[in-house]
Amino acid sequence: MKMEWIGHSCFRMTAADGTVAVTDPYDDSVGIRMIPLEADLVTMSHDHHDHNNTGMLRKAPVIVRGLQEACVGGFRTRAVESWHDDAKGARRGCNAIRLFDAEGLKIVHMGDQGCMPDEEILSVIRNADVMMIPVGGFYTVDAHQASEIIRVAKPRCVIPMHVKTMRCTYPIETVRPFLAVMNAQDAQPVDSLELSPQAVPQGVVLMRPMADEI
Repeated sequence: MKMEWIGHSCFRMTAADGTVAVTDPYDDSVGIRMIPLEADLVTMSHDHHDHNNTGMLRKAPVIVRGLQEACVGGFRTRAVESWHDDAKGARRGCNAIRLFDAEGLKIVHMGDQGCMPDEEILSVIRNADVMMIPVGGFYTVDAHQASEIIRVAKPRCVIPMHVKTMRCTYPIETVRPFLAVMNAQDAQPVDSLELSPQAVPQGVVLMRPMADEI
């Protein structure tokens, strides 16, 4: 499987059979330029405008919101409900943590996670091969909170997202505090990842957003 970071919380995953899954497409309020994407499957962790922009999508993909499940080509996906804040959704509502099973890989996209998940959720997401997790704070968990989730959930590979990149206008942190907390300051950004159960990078992987610069 090939994985690319488009920007913000939007990733593109391309399975060996050519099936394309896209997560959390954003709108131009983020400040990052839009890249029209072709996809077979699109998932949205919640219905905020920086995560649900179907206008950037070409073709007619299967669109999965909230806790909906789907099986499209090489991807099977489900979700567990969590919170967008640390007040059980009182400020920002619910967040769906999305799981993908594809090609023998367990991939977890944390969406706009705003708190430490409870044990029931952790039991579902624990030991993922890849976890994409927000680390920028303000709207989501910050670097320290994300590191605690990672410590407990024990993913093999961690990809930070929802951070302030060059053109992002949101009042969130860059990826640097997270890299410092994780002792990964020397991480060099990569354009894409080629993943298989036998080839998953260990620890923090810094990806270069296709639609912006870090």
